[in-house]
Amino acid sequence: ITGSHDAIARGIGMVHQHFKLVDTLSALDNVMLGAEPSWRLNAARAEVRRKLDTLMAESGLKVDLDALVRDLPVGERQRLEILKTLYRGARILILDEPTAVLTPQETEALFVTLRGLRERGTTLLLITHKLKEIMALCDAVTVMRGGEVVLDCAIADTSVDALAQAMVGRRVQ
Repeated sequence: ITGSHDAIARGIGMVHQHFKLVDTLSALDNVMLGAEPSWRLNAARAEVRRKLDTLMAESGLKVDLDALVRDLPVGERQRLEILKTLYRGARILILDEPTAVLTPQETEALFVTLRGLRERGTTLLLITHKLKEIMALCDAVTVMRGGEVVLDCAIADTSVDALAQAMVGRRVQ
């Protein structure tokens, strides 16, 4: 993979810990940015809105498409980032520290959404240090330390304690 366009073309989408949204644009325009279906922007907006309405209904990800991003709460911004990647055709979704900025309620809502996406066939790669979240959401886990894989196993074959030990290289009290 040589860059983001290549990854998107292969169905891989990334939701960064620090969102990549333009605060002064609407949620709809953020989705369209760089993926406009035509040069006629009014027609393009209508087409993108129709596709997003369908995608929101299927995924349960609700976002006010007309709101400026700066006015959206952080949980809705994250949902927008996920919608943006799904709109572009992502079948593999990489989430970097997805709960770092969320409230407990937003975290639980995100988990419901992620489980739904997984049931629909989306592959989820979760990058996080929150071990209980890994245990709750994942089927398998890979732990890297110092740039090398130190543990790679099914969730059923590990525990929070074993993951912590793999992460830091020693038993954690």
